[in-house]
Amino acid sequence: MKDFNSTPNTPSLQNISRRTFLGGLSSAALAGIVWPSNLLAARSTTPLSDKFGTLLPTRPLGKSGESVTLLGLGGQHFRWLPDDQVEAAIEKAISGGIRFFDTANSYGNEQLSERLYGKYLIPKYRDVSLIMTKTMAKDTATAQKHFDLSRKNMGTDVIDLWQMHNITSVKDANRRWDEGVVDVFLKAKEEGKVRMIGFTGHHDYRAHLEMLRLFKERGVPLQAVQMPINVVDPSYDSFIKEVIPVAQEMGVGLLAMKTMCGGRLFGGYGERWGKHRDTPSKALVPDVLPFRDATDYVWSLPISTRIAGFDNLDQLQENIDAAQAMRKLTAKQQQTIIETAAQRSGPVTEFYKRDTLPQ
Repeated sequence: MKDFNSTPNTPSLQNISRRTFLGGLSSAALAGIVWPSNLLAARSTTPLSDKFGTLLPTRPLGKSGESVTLLGLGGQHFRWLPDDQVEAAIEKAISGGIRFFDTANSYGNEQLSERLYGKYLIPKYRDVSLIMTKTMAKDTATAQKHFDLSRKNMGTDVIDLWQMHNITSVKDANRRWDEGVVDVFLKAKEEGKVRMIGFTGHHDYRAHLEMLRLFKERGVPLQAVQMPINVVDPSYDSFIKEVIPVAQEMGVGLLAMKTMCGGRLFGGYGERWGKHRDTPSKALVPDVLPFRDATDYVWSLPISTRIAGFDNLDQLQENIDAAQAMRKLTAKQQQTIIETAAQRSGPVTEFYKRDTLPQ
């Protein structure tokens, strides 16, 4: 069993400065969010395999001791698929080399996504899969209830990665600690029912910085953080610029979500919710930027995995194909992609960012 409790030997968060951290980079590299080679997540050069076939390349999940495939399957979209396509999607993911599976207690009525994992993924592939689920609980009792439900829904005694879901603000970050949610997570980990813990959010990078600060100051090991990472993020209220350096310094694994802005990079309404639900976005992909540029930019950052949603099996295959043929971008290529994408940046494309909720 790997040791997931080791604390990285890193400076106090209070002493971490973006200016210091990035000061050694050229202005061109900073603009392109290009990272020093010693800080990039290591990449597998030799394909790994298990009894079900060849895996996609893997990367370390921070300093947890665990490695994950660089593409993960987004479980939220299962609730929109016919039941027979759910099973086909899991089979396609496994045969395509994916071994990281994302879901959440809130995905679908009566935890539908988790129950579909329990029906189609766990019975055949539990021993080769890293399974992540999440809870939006804001108090002790709800967190414990969700945890028990998640294990029951999926039919597994141990959850690989359990995350506090949708941290919306600095106030919310503190509330999850004050109301005992974090204590439930730590107890589950201490009892061996959870291997790793993390948190997610897509509204405000300031909430992420506050949660990271609280974990660091209280000396509690954290294995993962999940956030929006995409080609338009550097140009608007950026998680990439503000959160990644701090998470990297702490040795926390980075999980990329909203890599296509909930579908809005393709134009139209995408995931239709929030303040801008009725304002369509202008298409960036593929009208202005190729799909592969958008995916390869995300993988060029020091992330552990890119969690991809899909509306049908063809889209899932497209994501697998992109992972198999991933290019290593130069600083100039990164910069060109960011400058091209900037014309579509802002609160309509990234509809989930902080003007969608009261602070």
